[in-house]
Amino acid sequence: MSKRQGKAQASSARASSSFGTAFGASAAPAFGVSSSQLSYVTEPPDLSAISEPTVVVYFRNLSKRDSTTKAKALEDIQSYILSLQEPVEEGVLEAWIKMFPRSSIDNAKAVRQNAHILQGQIAASAGKRIAKHMPKCVAAWLCGLYDSDRSVVDATQSSLRQVFNTPEKIQAIRKAYQQPILEYSRNAIDKETALTLSDERTVGPDDAEAKYSRVISSCISLVGSLLANLKAEELSKFQSDYEALLADTKLWSFASYTDPIIRRALHRLLKTCLDKQPELLQHNLGVLSKSYLSIALNSDQTGSAFDYVDALAILTTKYPTVWTDHYQSKTAVEKRLRQFLKRGSQFGPRDFWSRLLDMFSALPQSSLPANAANAKELMNALHSGIIRKDESRFNLEAAWTTYLRIADRICNTLVDEDQRILTTETIQPLISQYLRPTSENSEWTLPAGSISTKLILSSLGVGKAALVLEQEWPRHVKSFTDDIKTSSPEQSKDYGKSQDALKQQAARFASLQDRILNEKFTASLRSTATEGCNSIILEALAVLKNRNGKPYGAAAAVTEILQRNKPLISSISVTNEALESFIKDDLPGLSTWSACLKAALAAEESPAKSTALEALLTSSKIPSSFDLASTDSELQRYIKSSVNSALAGSLEWEAFDRMLQSPSNILAPATTDEILSTLTQALTLPVQAPTALQGFRHIVKHNPILLKTFVSTPDGSGLLQTLLLATESPSEEISQEAATINASIRTLLSAESDSKQTIFGIIHQGLVDATATSVSIETLVDLAKQLIKSGADWDEAKEVFPRLDDWNAALAPFLSLAPRSSLAITNPLGGAVYLAQHNTSREQIRQLSRDADGYSPAFRMAQYTIKLFKEVNHLRIGKIPFHLENAFLRNIALTFQLADDNLGLASANDLWAVYNLEVEADAMAFMSDAHVFIENALTLYTSQWSDPSSEASLLTWANDLLSQVKPGTTPEAYHTSRAYSVLISDLIDVQGWNASYTAAIQDSLKTLRRSKEIFSLVGFLNAFKDPLAASKSCERFCSELVADLTGLEIDNKLEEALRQLILLNTLLDGQEDVVQTIAKQRVIFFVKHVLSWLQDKDASLPLRAETCRALTVVIPIMKDIYGEHWGQLLTALFDSWLAITELEMNESGSDSPVPYVHASLKLFQTLFSMTLGGEEDSNDDLVEAIEGSEKDRANGLINLLKHSQHFPDEFHQPLKIVNEILGRQIQKVSHKHLEETEELYPLLYVESQAVQLTAFNLLHKQIPEAQEQISIDAALEKVTARLPEELLSLILEPPTMAALAGATFERTVPISLRGYLFSWLLIFDHLEHASFKVKNDYVENIKEGDYLPGLLDFAFDFLGHSHNKPVDLKALTVTEYEPNSSPPKADVQWLLAHLYYLCLRHIPSLTKTWWKDCKSRPIVVTLEPWTKKYISPPVIAAALKSVSDWADAQSEQGPTSTFTVRVSRAGEITASYVIDEQTMSMRITLPPAFPLANAHIEGLARVAVNEQKWQSWLRTSLGAITIFNGSLIDALGVWRRNVEGVLKGQTECAICYSIVGSDRKLPDKRCSTCRNAFHGGCLFKWFKSSGSSSCPLCRNPFNYG
Repeated sequence: MSKRQGKAQASSARASSSFGTAFGASAAPAFGVSSSQLSYVTEPPDLSAISEPTVVVYFRNLSKRDSTTKAKALEDIQSYILSLQEPVEEGVLEAWIKMFPRSSIDNAKAVRQNAHILQGQIAASAGKRIAKHMPKCVAAWLCGLYDSDRSVVDATQSSLRQVFNTPEKIQAIRKAYQQPILEYSRNAIDKETALTLSDERTVGPDDAEAKYSRVISSCISLVGSLLANLKAEELSKFQSDYEALLADTKLWSFASYTDPIIRRALHRLLKTCLDKQPELLQHNLGVLSKSYLSIALNSDQTGSAFDYVDALAILTTKYPTVWTDHYQSKTAVEKRLRQFLKRGSQFGPRDFWSRLLDMFSALPQSSLPANAANAKELMNALHSGIIRKDESRFNLEAAWTTYLRIADRICNTLVDEDQRILTTETIQPLISQYLRPTSENSEWTLPAGSISTKLILSSLGVGKAALVLEQEWPRHVKSFTDDIKTSSPEQSKDYGKSQDALKQQAARFASLQDRILNEKFTASLRSTATEGCNSIILEALAVLKNRNGKPYGAAAAVTEILQRNKPLISSISVTNEALESFIKDDLPGLSTWSACLKAALAAEESPAKSTALEALLTSSKIPSSFDLASTDSELQRYIKSSVNSALAGSLEWEAFDRMLQSPSNILAPATTDEILSTLTQALTLPVQAPTALQGFRHIVKHNPILLKTFVSTPDGSGLLQTLLLATESPSEEISQEAATINASIRTLLSAESDSKQTIFGIIHQGLVDATATSVSIETLVDLAKQLIKSGADWDEAKEVFPRLDDWNAALAPFLSLAPRSSLAITNPLGGAVYLAQHNTSREQIRQLSRDADGYSPAFRMAQYTIKLFKEVNHLRIGKIPFHLENAFLRNIALTFQLADDNLGLASANDLWAVYNLEVEADAMAFMSDAHVFIENALTLYTSQWSDPSSEASLLTWANDLLSQVKPGTTPEAYHTSRAYSVLISDLIDVQGWNASYTAAIQDSLKTLRRSKEIFSLVGFLNAFKDPLAASKSCERFCSELVADLTGLEIDNKLEEALRQLILLNTLLDGQEDVVQTIAKQRVIFFVKHVLSWLQDKDASLPLRAETCRALTVVIPIMKDIYGEHWGQLLTALFDSWLAITELEMNESGSDSPVPYVHASLKLFQTLFSMTLGGEEDSNDDLVEAIEGSEKDRANGLINLLKHSQHFPDEFHQPLKIVNEILGRQIQKVSHKHLEETEELYPLLYVESQAVQLTAFNLLHKQIPEAQEQISIDAALEKVTARLPEELLSLILEPPTMAALAGATFERTVPISLRGYLFSWLLIFDHLEHASFKVKNDYVENIKEGDYLPGLLDFAFDFLGHSHNKPVDLKALTVTEYEPNSSPPKADVQWLLAHLYYLCLRHIPSLTKTWWKDCKSRPIVVTLEPWTKKYISPPVIAAALKSVSDWADAQSEQGPTSTFTVRVSRAGEITASYVIDEQTMSMRITLPPAFPLANAHIEGLARVAVNEQKWQSWLRTSLGAITIFNGSLIDALGVWRRNVEGVLKGQTECAICYSIVGSDRKLPDKRCSTCRNAFHGGCLFKWFKSSGSSSCPLCRNPFNYG
């Protein structure tokens, strides 16, 4: 045997040793071993039950070693599953369940990812059959959620959502399958190894280890998720399983495993256990102590250090005895702790150190060092961990903070002398290095900046650190003064470096002394610091005098101490005298005025610095030779910094104000421009705008010349525009201040000759450049009105109007954009939209600049021009030069049409890019004003043409206008043709038509037909539609088009066919009389010819849409023609509806389905109307075709409805029109043809009122019949009925008033709110038509899901109860609801009131429970009287009517029945039962607030039972009403069954021959011999009359026993 063979056999043997069955077992798999489902020697599945041979091949490929082959096999199986029309077969299901666990842990990411995707697909296809297989696969499935690769996790989540589509359902899976999950996880942890999961012959050690780590970590994480997510009562059901798993030594041994993923998973499991189920660990503390302390403390925790120390901190807090009583290792726990500390954070985050401190805080005192030597070892270990090279510098602050706090914690356990020793050796080096850094002690260097000072101050509170510092402070002072004396002279190359080091050292000294002053340290330490200050100042002054002031480090030392430590030196007379003498006698000879300014600028920010600079800069003694503006860059930086601070609010503007008043020129031009630009920019920020306006106010007041100069620059116009924008601020304070400053600047400019030109430039810039900061149109109009004097002529006013070049350039991109094809429905040129070429991409349009409202420059210019003409009274269109009149009219007309498109279809051309109700109102206002403008212009033209001397006329103007339409099929040609045709049509309406022009336009029509310019021709036909009506040329043109189309084949002349159809439809639109002139036979040929175009699925949608439009008009002519063409036409329509997969696909092109669907629905509507004329007028073939295809029609219409759900139609008028027509057509379909209506539930939340209402009506119609079958099935199969999950999912998230805060009810009810309330209506439809048992199941279903509180909370918040102002329902009928019959808000109130009425009718017990538990006091107080007034009366009436109907039904079943029910109008129900001419009766009284108030039940006449049982019956009947959600009928039925139950089997008394005796009791004295029963009274009379105590029947002595 070769070594390789031996190795292979050994590997197999090792794999086999982990599993149970030996060789030769009868049920053993291949190789004779019984392996786990994760082992690589797992038995392959049985594929014989799979019917599809290719699928068998896929499964065999899945068993191969190569990952690529397996991934491909999984993809093939996925494709197979997706292609299935039926549920997956059982053989495939069982084979996959066998292979899934193994596939889900494969080394290849693609295999794992595809395995989880396939699992979801198979489970979804299998449906409920997957339930029996879940125990075998659920653990492996859920483990995918904790895979190390994110793509696998995403695939797992997606697959789970396919089957369990809510978090609650996934939670239920965890709850239901705890035991299989625990068993899977424990087997993996206990029994699996890297060698059992992977074959070492083919898998490398690293890959095998990676797989093992992945399996173990996911199992541990899965167990943790059970503990974290399940409630205690659910966990307790499998308490023993959890205890067994958590007692497993191998599980906790992973705390020191080599793979960080496993370690992290285990640490998190431990934290979860300690948080959720700490009692499970109480018996395993010894195991935890060994794993986590004895072993893991000395192990590498890189990648899991934070989780480890976090778990350790929680464990120590919960069970500190793991460090003491339960610690059993030979190595002391203190040593293990030091080993752990030396490793530092091991690349952990900053929080590692804070959790380490928490762990130390929880340590038992016995685990802490007891003497200075041990404490020093521990602190040295911690110090070594902090200064490791791999420790992140971002962690150092937290690390040193932890170091100091741990030192303080240890010091608290030591005696005073040990504390002094410990602080001297572990704390004092930090202070020494801070005060005087040296390379020898660099390991004690703290992080730079203020952090180090903070840490040093903290260190003084550790143990005896303050006392040690007091002893060491003179030495630190001596070192500092020596450094001052020996600092490098000016001649040295290290002069600057030496002096800067002294400055920094002085700052640290002073800072530390300042903290000593502010904190509560001993008086002796304060005294020592005072002496040190005195020594430093005296030595520094001496050095300055001796070295002629050159050592500026010494000067900095004096400055720092004077600034920070003034209280320390104020009481020392020697120091004060030395300072005074130095300033008076020595300083003048050492410094100059400029040096003073430089020193002041270099000082740190403080009030003293501001005061000094103010005195220097405003002094009259500034040397005249100083040009501060140009020479001192530091000063300019300071001024700009001051302005920025004032803007931020941290500095007052007064300081800058005084600088503006300086006698010297201290502001450089560049500084001025930068400051004003900064203030201008700040105006656009809401936070800084108030402070910026303050700055402008100071400049206007004290140095306005700065603004005057700035406004003339390019940025200056930006200032004026920004001020205008600020005047529109919603803040009144900002708007008023901006208006004041704007007026001041304009007054300042008024003296300049070019001031108006500046304002004109602002207006034009505001129109051309649309940005988020652009001024609103209203503000620009106001500005223009101020510039135009009353009575001004055009030459004076023309500057305020937009330049034509700018306007045309702004319109050009929109005119070069082809219209969306959906607009064919609403467009005056109809199908001509299909012909416009697509030249400009919509992305180019979206990239155009826009203002804050999303308006483009083209739209802003049109709005501005319209408002200007409207609001300036003396400006009229007639005052403008003629060529400008035409240009303005053209641009306004074009913009009007573009706005009409964008209003009807959002993003049709993005003339504006924001779509909401405010923008829509603005656009509609523009269109209204523009319409008035156009009417005025056309009226002006009419008046001009009425002048006899005028050569112009309507006809010449119209021809001239249409001649401007460019040739070709460009978008611009389309838009201009459309706008001009509408203008001409409007002008004809205004002026009227002169019949003398008719011949001329007929000649023009002939000319246009010869030119073959389609847009000009269509525009002409639309413009002169009315004058051309019934003209011979029009009739001839129509007949020729029909004839041409009849002989046209679309295979090679598709474009020509579309053009001719568009022309035909343009002619026929609104001219039905023209149709009658076409020969019927020609129409027949035409219809039969174009029918094939509808049947051709490859024909373009525009062609089919235009064909349907033409047929809609012409087909009524041939309604008396019989033939198969009717069925073929209907089939073509219905098949095309079924083929629609997306109602708005590719809207950017010309093949949107919307126009075709609209045209086809209109065509069918025409066909259907042709069958409604009665038997004489209707065509039998057409009637039979429609009736025979009703099923296909229903399927097609439902398909259209389902595929309309993805697109909101609030801003899509064409789609809205289609949806409304679709809804009307569906209402005509019989509900017996509606199948799989559960797919309609999601449509209740569709962003379309029409689709939503249609879906609701369909479901509302279908539910009653479906409930009958459900009730029958539930009774026969004895199963628990449940409401549809699809319906319940729609009420999971109830609306709230907070969520609706931004909603408007001006036009419609918010879709989501309406969908939620409609869903509840459908739930009550289920309840109303269900049997008693099914209804109770439904009520329990609602109760389990806790759905009702959300509805009622919202209802009474919306209805005003929560504010003590409930709505008045006098005008509403709460017993019914009619959608869309009231204004939106009133509609919601009506619907909510109706739903509350249904709640009280069908689920009164749940409603009453909610009311009792309600936390809102106003609702509780107001609801009962409101219910009593509006809701209870119809509820009581309905309840009484149901009882009355039930009683009538009972009496019909048995006319001689002894049970009777009487219902009174006063809300009382009396039930009686006659027994032997004696009546047993009870009465139910309904209070006015029923069912919120309990019904009352009282007994009227008791017969045959004792008082105790009688009262029990009454309580049971009452409980049927109040507790068990029963109706009054249930209560009556309960009482009746109790009565009949007592009487059942009762025999007559053999003495009186009655069941009920004179004492109203049953025969209760029974003879022990003959077993006959007698009334006690009767028996007594018998004994008395007979003189003996024998039984009346058997004559034996009567024994009462």
